[in-house]
Amino acid sequence: MFHHEAHLGFFSEKTNSKCLAKLFTMKKIIHLPNLFLLLFILLLTGCFSSQQTMKLNSIELTNQLHTGMTYSDVEALLGKPKSSRSSNEQLIVRWNLQEMWKGYIPYDMIFNTSDKTLISWAENSKAFEQQQTQLKVVADELEKIEQASAASNNGGPSASFENDHALMKYFQGAYYHFSSSSVGTGGTEKEISLCPNGNYFSSSESGYSGGAGTSGAWGTNSQGGGGGTWKITGSKTSGTIAMTSGSGKTTTYKFSTCGDGCIYIGSTKYGYNGDPKCR
Repeated sequence: MFHHEAHLGFFSEKTNSKCLAKLFTMKKIIHLPNLFLLLFILLLTGCFSSQQTMKLNSIELTNQLHTGMTYSDVEALLGKPKSSRSSNEQLIVRWNLQEMWKGYIPYDMIFNTSDKTLISWAENSKAFEQQQTQLKVVADELEKIEQASAASNNGGPSASFENDHALMKYFQGAYYHFSSSSVGTGGTEKEISLCPNGNYFSSSESGYSGGAGTSGAWGTNSQGGGGGTWKITGSKTSGTIAMTSGSGKTTTYKFSTCGDGCIYIGSTKYGYNGDPKCR
């Protein structure tokens, strides 16, 4: 029997210092045009900012600011800034600070150019709303890519193989996947129930949002589900699963186990989640 010690912690993507790796894992996007899309997200969400400002609720660091503070002291507190410019004998330096349930917020610090001491600081609301508008466009594009990927054939071998009933009994169960998002807040949940009688049932739900409490707030969500029949061939560590939907479309997936209660079906990582939810 497949080792049923569930470790769902596998499926909460690492945050903070592994922002780039998270985005690639999040959507499983490896095509070059989409690489530029992901790099654009990284720039908007502060993933190229300092370690200090990338921390959760780094906006609280502003409580330690005070007028007359030197530029070097501010940089020691917040890390390297995102950008800087000079205007009317003032140095305007921007940091992206993280606020829980809101995202990365552009904060502008104004320094005296002569002695580089802090004059004032404030959230740049206009820049934040522009950022949220751009992120919504990117979120919509990523959602389209995810839906297209889910609907496409995963490139497995032909489904014309004999079903291994012993292997089907071994892998029966419910399998859960969760991926979080760096585009605002949210993520995607998926569950597949592989039933011992050869039926399967699947469900998925995605939700993304950003800019909570602002005029630029946005959100998008989708749900899906289905069912059909499945068969399997290979070994207890790797092989092929074929799923035929109610409409008659057959999709084949390579599968491989990845530890206790862990399995890749196609390119998606799942964790064992108990008995299958069969009807």
